[in-house]
Amino acid sequence: MPMNTRIIVQDSTDGPLALREVTLPDPGPHDVLVQIHATGVCQSQLFWMHADHAEPMLFGHEGYGTVLATGSAVTHIAVGEAAMITWVPRSDDRIPTRASIDLPDGRTAHSPNVYTWAEHALVDELYVMPLPPESREDVVSVVGCAVVTGAGALCNAAPVEPGNTVAVFGAGGVGLSAVAAASIRGASRIVAVDLDAEKLAFAKQFGATDTIDASVTDNPAAAIVELTGGVDIAVDCVGLTSTTVQALDSVRAGRVGGRRGGTVVLVGLPKGLTELNLAGLIGGQKQLVGTTAGGCGQDDIGTFLDWHTEGLLDLNTLVTNRYTLEDIDRAVSDLAAGRVLGRAIVTM
Repeated sequence: MPMNTRIIVQDSTDGPLALREVTLPDPGPHDVLVQIHATGVCQSQLFWMHADHAEPMLFGHEGYGTVLATGSAVTHIAVGEAAMITWVPRSDDRIPTRASIDLPDGRTAHSPNVYTWAEHALVDELYVMPLPPESREDVVSVVGCAVVTGAGALCNAAPVEPGNTVAVFGAGGVGLSAVAAASIRGASRIVAVDLDAEKLAFAKQFGATDTIDASVTDNPAAAIVELTGGVDIAVDCVGLTSTTVQALDSVRAGRVGGRRGGTVVLVGLPKGLTELNLAGLIGGQKQLVGTTAGGCGQDDIGTFLDWHTEGLLDLNTLVTNRYTLEDIDRAVSDLAAGRVLGRAIVTM
């Protein structure tokens, strides 16, 4: 039967967020209805708030909850099971349906894929994965985006080998996940770069061996080269032209007839057009890799959950801020202002 619930909606680009009461229909054949217990607050959601959209928009793409109902074609998860909602689909056998909700005023609110800033979410089953009993914790909600993006970059896009050296630009939730993955995979030196000294100190709890405060260092790339001779892998979790250029300058150059140069992985959403010195990229035989969700599938999410269970990835420390759904404006404001040390979540 239809369910009444509350969701966060933005009516128009740059408009305010509103907590709306809506009625969800019964699940369609490929739908899953999930009661949300916790959801992450991600920088990419800020991107969508400022992106042009003529229709009302839904937000949130990483969450944890309990399955309340399933459609007739859903077989991989059952009512009562713990579930993760993630924007990473389970397979590409079919194109998943973009989540949408009919509003009381006759309009329809849409999401880029799923939504989790809500008390209940009705989403395509390809975006829902079952969780083991030991993963029934609110902190696992951040694995569906922050961890897959940051850790996945160093497991899939540019896999860290034992002894590699790594630089991570941006020490937010995604960057800290990258730092942790580099440490878990055996990197010998991990350099975290950020503008915030407190975040850099925090990064050491996740395995950073060195830190560079870009607010007081004129040339972070030169500082990395001085420390390491040029790293094997650099991850840009910011997406600014300056950080991408610095990442390219910080990786080691290769030699003609010898080993290739270092690899730069781009995971941060770009903030505009980027100009790069392609001569340096080509001459140094460096690799520039773009990746979405760290190149991860849902099987990788299981690996990261295992890391947490085994004590390798401390999600309890990574989650530093908790809010209620009624406090979503404060959560967004804190994230935009840099007041979130690790990762923020909303709990119901």
